[in-house]
Amino acid sequence: MKRRTGFRVPGKTERGWMIPHTGDAEPPRMDMEPIVEIYRTDDDLTVAIDLPGFEEEEIQLRFISGTLTIIAGGSRVTVLALPPVDPDSMESRYRHGVLEVRFSRGRPIRID
Repeated sequence: MKRRTGFRVPGKTERGWMIPHTGDAEPPRMDMEPIVEIYRTDDDLTVAIDLPGFEEEEIQLRFISGTLTIIAGGSRVTVLALPPVDPDSMESRYRHGVLEVRFSRGRPIRID
């Protein structure tokens, strides 16, 4: 059985994105840090970030030199430094306002 551990990256508030909303209009976007959770298993690393109110097409991901950059709506930017992962294994999905980005954990390179 895989052991799953996780920790929360603190934002400005625990529920920074949860604001009262009524009616059919899109809720206003606020300049608060989104809630980010990072989960590790022996085989992979998953980043979950709350991004409600965006369409999937509005979200861009960049992974360069161990840093994951998430751009939502062209202006909201979140930058996370990650432990060693396999950059070619990056997979993502966006459902119900939550973006999940999964990587295979990087393995040490053996040099003979």
